[in-house]
Amino acid sequence: MTLKPKLMLFSHISSTQSITGAEKLLLSFCRQMESYFDCVLVVPCEGIIARMAREAEIRVIIQPYELLHYMYIPYEQLREDAAELMLHPSSQEVVQLLHEENPHLIVSNTCVNVIPVMAARILGIPAIWKLTEIIQTNPYTAEAIQFIDEHSDWVIAISHAVTEPLMHSSIPSKLTVLPPTWNEALAAPDEWEGLRQTQRKTLGLTPGHFCIGYISSFIYEAKGLKPFIQSALLLCERFPHTRFWVIGTAVDMAYYEECISLIQQSGFAHQFLFTDFIEDVSCAYSAMDLAVIPSLVKEGFGMTALESMYFAKPVVAFQQGGLAELMESVDNGHFLVVPGDTEELAAKMIPFITNRKESARTGQHNHSKTVQMYGPAAYEKRTASMVQQWVTLFPDWFSDLHSERNILSLQAYQAANQPSPTKRKRRKKTKRSSSLLLKSKPRAKGKKRITAITRKKRSRTKIRVQKQRKRARKAR
Repeated sequence: MTLKPKLMLFSHISSTQSITGAEKLLLSFCRQMESYFDCVLVVPCEGIIARMAREAEIRVIIQPYELLHYMYIPYEQLREDAAELMLHPSSQEVVQLLHEENPHLIVSNTCVNVIPVMAARILGIPAIWKLTEIIQTNPYTAEAIQFIDEHSDWVIAISHAVTEPLMHSSIPSKLTVLPPTWNEALAAPDEWEGLRQTQRKTLGLTPGHFCIGYISSFIYEAKGLKPFIQSALLLCERFPHTRFWVIGTAVDMAYYEECISLIQQSGFAHQFLFTDFIEDVSCAYSAMDLAVIPSLVKEGFGMTALESMYFAKPVVAFQQGGLAELMESVDNGHFLVVPGDTEELAAKMIPFITNRKESARTGQHNHSKTVQMYGPAAYEKRTASMVQQWVTLFPDWFSDLHSERNILSLQAYQAANQPSPTKRKRRKKTKRSSSLLLKSKPRAKGKKRITAITRKKRSRTKIRVQKQRKRARKAR
């Protein structure tokens, strides 16, 4: 039996509370790649994605690693902070893990997941960077794109919108646009009605209620709960049979409480339903009559919209990035709204509330169109074409030569990191760059090597990680 090449896929997060769209896409991609590779999923901690992977008989490795949160919103010290992160003990453990596992290639999911690709570069392992978000444009965007270019052998973008910031680099020559598909474990059409009745009974909904749904794994300002509620309140009095169902876990409590306050002060609280998290989204989509995606940021794609349309639901959304691209591709461009326009968002819902036949017709159109353009068969065809391209352009990715390359690269890395008298001398503080990735000192076997210099490095690393996390919380 011919052994498949080994592919290690690194998830940026693994939450026990819910599973994000990016995690869903990585797991779906991993399942598809199993046709060609021996796949190993690496996650920073236990979580839903890890459990789901094991259930699919995918090998899972738990290995903590840090994220460079502001790759998404580039800034001046990006390279310096990336170099500092590489000095973190967990980053060195990633290098060691890759050496021990010796994969033919790796995939790193999302732009903030920099450590796996940096570690792969150290060992000479081909790295594929899978981008699921649109990197924001500012004076430092070009630097972030150059960093991605330098640390990737191939780039996968989930939409053309994601590629827009990449086009003024050499990345287009090593780029695949690979729109996602839904999890094939989602309920089949002949199961929808039973799930609908069960879930609506649980929610206390009657056949006469019209359920309008909002779903977000994590609720914070960018996900647009507030404009959803504001548009809903414009409809409550006129359409008392409507019910607005909010599904998601609040991570910005101040923002969430502000949204709840709007409902409590309105006098229409009885028309709103709240659920923290539903792992089986088939139940949620089946129970809804209409899905609304009011994202306030440019989405890389629109997984909630895609899943809603698979379940034959009409979708109304803000015109943002890959979400708008998806809606327009299935002839739903006329259901897009200028971001933040709550009155227009409410107006787009009215034809579905007042005409259930129109709602059903639009839903059936959405299902047929998404199956044709984004269904599992279309996804399989696109991935097969991409892998064939790799085989043609990079035959050594699939050979046994990678093993020797890994060993030689690790030897060079270890040689560069051997402690020496000159390195132990106190030096003047200089600005770090990506060239300093190989300057960290490995621990001596069986004990930790701790000096004044290493204490200082660890302190700086800890401070920078804390600053990144603080900036990320503010961004959310």
